[in-house]
Amino acid sequence: MRLKLLLLALLIFTAVGPVWAQEKFPKKELYAVWMAAEEKLDQGKFNDALTLYKAYPRDSSFMLRSRQARLLVEVAGEGERLFKRDQFAEALDKFKEYRKFKDMGTLRFFEEKIEACLQQINKEKLTELSSQQRIITGFEFAHRGREKLSKLDTAGAKMDFSNAKSLGGNRNNILKEQYIEGLRTTQEITSWGKKNLTSSGSRSNEEKIKVLESYREIRNVDLPGIEDEIKLLKANIHGNASLTDIAQMCDIDLLIKQVESNSSAIQSSDFFISRLREFRSTRQKIIILKQSPANAETVRSAYSTLVSWTDDLPVEVRAGVKGCIEKEFAEYSAKYPAASAPVSQKCQGEDSFRQTVILVRKELANCNLNRSKLLWNQAVAFIQKCENSSSLLRANVSLKDSIERFTKNDSLIVGYRVRMQELANANDCQRLREVFEQIKSLKTCNASALEHEIEEGLAMVNNCKANSWLKIQAVGGFYGVKPQYKIGEKTKDMPTGWMATAGIELAYIDHKNIAEFVASVQYFQTNYYSNGALGSISEDFTIQGINGSLGIKLHLPNTQPARIRPYVKFGPEINVPLTYKYQNYSSVVTIDGVDQLQKTVLSIYGGLGIEIQKKQFGAFLELVGAPGFGNLYKSNVSHLSASKERVEASLTRFGIKLGLRLW
Repeated sequence: MRLKLLLLALLIFTAVGPVWAQEKFPKKELYAVWMAAEEKLDQGKFNDALTLYKAYPRDSSFMLRSRQARLLVEVAGEGERLFKRDQFAEALDKFKEYRKFKDMGTLRFFEEKIEACLQQINKEKLTELSSQQRIITGFEFAHRGREKLSKLDTAGAKMDFSNAKSLGGNRNNILKEQYIEGLRTTQEITSWGKKNLTSSGSRSNEEKIKVLESYREIRNVDLPGIEDEIKLLKANIHGNASLTDIAQMCDIDLLIKQVESNSSAIQSSDFFISRLREFRSTRQKIIILKQSPANAETVRSAYSTLVSWTDDLPVEVRAGVKGCIEKEFAEYSAKYPAASAPVSQKCQGEDSFRQTVILVRKELANCNLNRSKLLWNQAVAFIQKCENSSSLLRANVSLKDSIERFTKNDSLIVGYRVRMQELANANDCQRLREVFEQIKSLKTCNASALEHEIEEGLAMVNNCKANSWLKIQAVGGFYGVKPQYKIGEKTKDMPTGWMATAGIELAYIDHKNIAEFVASVQYFQTNYYSNGALGSISEDFTIQGINGSLGIKLHLPNTQPARIRPYVKFGPEINVPLTYKYQNYSSVVTIDGVDQLQKTVLSIYGGLGIEIQKKQFGAFLELVGAPGFGNLYKSNVSHLSASKERVEASLTRFGIKLGLRLW
């Protein structure tokens, strides 16, 4: 909206031309130009603001602001130089100087610079800050603590006052008084809140008022939000808490409180509240401007703008709010009279314009953006040839601004939805969260629908996070076993045997990353034999035991849990024989026991697999190979070699491994 006002002002400036002896804008545009310039100040665009302030070279308020804007340029420049030199505490102190300017209010540009300084200071060690730097930073934390305390943010206030204490210590008596008083007040408000704000449902309105007013017993504290709650309760008691009644009280804060408290029962409450907040902001600016008679013309222009904005309010409050503003306007005009301006004749298309604007508001209230935009263009066409078209458009500029802002934000959300789906598919959780943070800042016509979409989106982020799990699954395998036996220098003829395994596997499943980890414990049984003469079986071997393994599994990152994915797995394993049975058919020798076997046999394994791993279901199939390295037997094996020659034996297995879980 402010940008539109600026463009309107610039158009008027162009139309007037180089008549330097006259003012560049007519008086009726005074507040529009003022607000456009204030917006530039807020953004830190001081030269643009100066250009606009020069529009009224003889207006005292514009003259004062021009001088202040030039000083702000110096403050910002010096602060930037200190910041670039890494003198963050000194830069913070310089940026804070803007708060000393009369009637300036809060400027976002400088507050962001102050925040940047604090962030840089927090990165440094306290011991590296000089005493003066600690005091400067401590005062800023104390300032922030007081602001948070007035908003009942006791946790934030306590943190800020504690920071002020750790920075200031006993270095400055004024700062010490501020953080001691701040911590005391924070503690008292915290205790008061726990006692009085946690369970108030069963109390009568009179009791609630008494409880809320008790906070005033705490020294040096003002809670505007609580005061509004007290006023609303009193209005309910006196039977004048309707929107119409409150509007007639001329209390915008109380009106906002009532609408917020009953938002679910009020049509287009978000749109209503945003308009009321614009009114409150403008009235606050008027209060500041009224402190100096030099701002009389700007104040009068601001009141005129405020009166014209009442057409945007619902019918039940429009008359009350307008009456309050007109009353204030009349009182101020009586104190600071000005020459009356000629009244414009109503042009032929003005009635059609006003009727169409009513339809535009209805369509906008129902969030029919395309329809409201079409009707707005029709309304503008009705007054193209009217002399007072600029004032009519200015009176409804907030309506046009709402249409354009909502339409733009809806288009942005469409793009965000596509981006969100792409990030969700890629399991890029961090960027997905960033997108939702961006969406939160958008103001849309249907705020409840956006809120619902954000809730679903946060669930999507949570699901994204949940694509990594720690799961136990049942596993089993069947393998061919190729024994390698060597007695002395003679290699035995050992055909392929078999091995079966069954057990459990603990798996860390992570679809975002390239690597996962597994650990398994399985029972195994293997059987194999050696060939004798004429193809007969000479010896039979059976081993049972426990197999334990660790493994790393590599796969493509950012995969989908519901889809099959391939992987490679490898790692070490250890085999612990528990039973061993040997039978020699030619010499009728039988061994039953593990005394001659190694207690553990180490090896490695590797394999290729495919799997599907969802949160409540998982399955995999692997082709596994494990070459034999360690010797199965101790050095004193007696049953395989009568001549006591060294026996070297190992098992190489290859086969399939299966896994399944239903939890």
